[in-house]
Parts: sequence; structure tokens; C-alpha cells
Amino acid sequence: MKNSDIIFSIALVLVLFSACKSDHKNTQAGLLSRGQPQHLDRFEQEIQKFEAADKTAMPPKGAVLFIGSSSIRLWSTLEKDFVPMPVINRGFGGSTIPEVMYYARRIVHKYEPGIIVFYCGENDIAENNAPPVVFQNFKKFIGETEKNLPNTQIVFISAKPSQSRWNLWREMQQFNSMVEKFAENRPSLRYVDITGSLMGSDGQPNPALFVEDKLHMNSQGYERWVKILRPVVQQMYAKEMAQ
Repeated sequence: MKNSDIIFSIALVLVLFSACKSDHKNTQAGLLSRGQPQHLDRFEQEIQKFEAADKTAMPPKGAVLFIGSSSIRLWSTLEKDFVPMPVINRGFGGSTIPEVMYYARRIVHKYEPGIIVFYCGENDIAENNAPPVVFQNFKKFIGETEKNLPNTQIVFISAKPSQSRWNLWREMQQFNSMVEKFAENRPSLRYVDITGSLMGSDGQPNPALFVEDKLHMNSQGYERWVKILRPVVQQMYAKEMAQ
């Protein structure tokens, strides 16, 4: 074999190795299917703000941690809605499940919450990830949470219907169904379906419950969520306090 051939072969192996290593790094926090490679650190500045707030006043252990995407981040009445239970809001950006996993050590595990209320997966589907892939990422999140927080209960809020993403509702329903079935045999996981609370009598998302972007909820929409979620979380929290 010529020296030039040997050099080319070595170079090719190095390129392939580098590509595989890079791909592993990009997907180690979760699986990605279709679309462009996702940069899992795109919300780093928001996470740093959480960490700065923690240095000023660290939230208490055993609290109810709300984690996920913008539907959690924009929940401005969260503390009032769940008083007297201590709550922590760590919703960020338009996050996906791989991103929540990527930052879990910094904004989930360290708080040692008694309960996690989780809303994420909607953006994953909107970013062209297939429901089975989104579900596998969710299962990975549950596995990592159970490993790091074995005594923590998890409440999953089903992906919500909205006018803006109505074309994706079938895929979101598939994801919801997968999680619901998975939760049936998972003592630490509770599935909460909020679908009906946001639908109108015509079988479409009720526009009166959303802001102008037709994606995020207004105060009336959150009131619908609280009516369903609060009794569930309150019961779980009371049980935790009794132990």
C-alpha cells in the first residue's frame, strides 16, 4: 500500500471516529429523530439565572418542583395557585425533554423535591420528532429521576391541544397515550389528562383560553389546569408529609 493510501485511510478513520463521538455528545441527553441536530445548551443563560437565584435563596427540600417548557415558565400565578405547598418553578425557554435531561443535575436533582410536576414533549413533536422517540426520551427522564431521586413522585401533565399546533394534535395524542399506558405500571408516576379542560363544545381548542399566539394559555387556561392538578398534587403532598 502506498504511503498516500495509508495516510488517507488513517484520516478517514479519524474523521469517522470524531463524527461518532460528536454525535454521541449531541444525543447523550436524549434521542433525536428528524430535523436539524439540537444544541442542548441553547438556554444556558436561563439556567444560570436559576443558579444565581439559588445562591440568594435556596428553595427548601421536599417542595413541589414544576419543570418543563414555556407553559410552566409562563405560569405567573403558580405560587398562589398551590399555596400553602412550597413550589419551585424551573420552566425554561421552549425546552424539549432532552434539554430538561441535559440540565437535570442543575435544576432538578439538587432540589431533592418531594414531587415533580412535568410538562414537556409538545415542543419535541413541533420540532419534528416522532412520538415514539419523544416517549423514549421521557422514559429516559423517568429512569434518571428514579435513580437520582428514588423517593420523588412525578406528575405528568398531558400535552395540550392548541389552535396554533392543531395540525400536530394526532401526534401529541399518540405521545399522551404512550405515557398514560406507561404510568399504569409505574407507582412513582401519575398521568394527568388536561385535554378536555381546554376544548370547546365544537371539539376544537377553546380560543378564550389562549393568548394571541394561540399557543400559550391565558389566566383562564391556567385556572382550568389548577382545577384538575391541585387536588392531585395536594393529595400526593399530604401523603408525603405524613410519612
